[in-house]
Amino acid sequence: MARTNGGSIGDPETNKIRVMSEMCSTCVFRPGNLMRLRPGRLKEIIDRNRAAESLLTCHQTLDYGDHPELDPAACHGFFERYGREVTAGRLALMLGLIRIDPPNGDSHAHGDQD
Repeated sequence: MARTNGGSIGDPETNKIRVMSEMCSTCVFRPGNLMRLRPGRLKEIIDRNRAAESLLTCHQTLDYGDHPELDPAACHGFFERYGREVTAGRLALMLGLIRIDPPNGDSHAHGDQD
């Protein structure tokens, strides 16, 4: 499956925002530093996105991530913690969401619209 919209978490057909339905297997918000981030890096990522009023894209859906064939989706962990604090998250809630199931090793995901 090929990407349909470049690097945007926005769905061009529905004008809704794609958000992971749950944390992916290596989410930076899971306990244990599964992404092996250097000390302080997660705080930098959070602070940068909050300052920019933007959502964080799930790393598994980035074009250089584990599942580059998937269209990008916002990180569930970030969205649940900070989505209502940032402008992009509030807009996503107003426009509507498409919840994307995290990949489970078979390189596909399906979504449910809110």
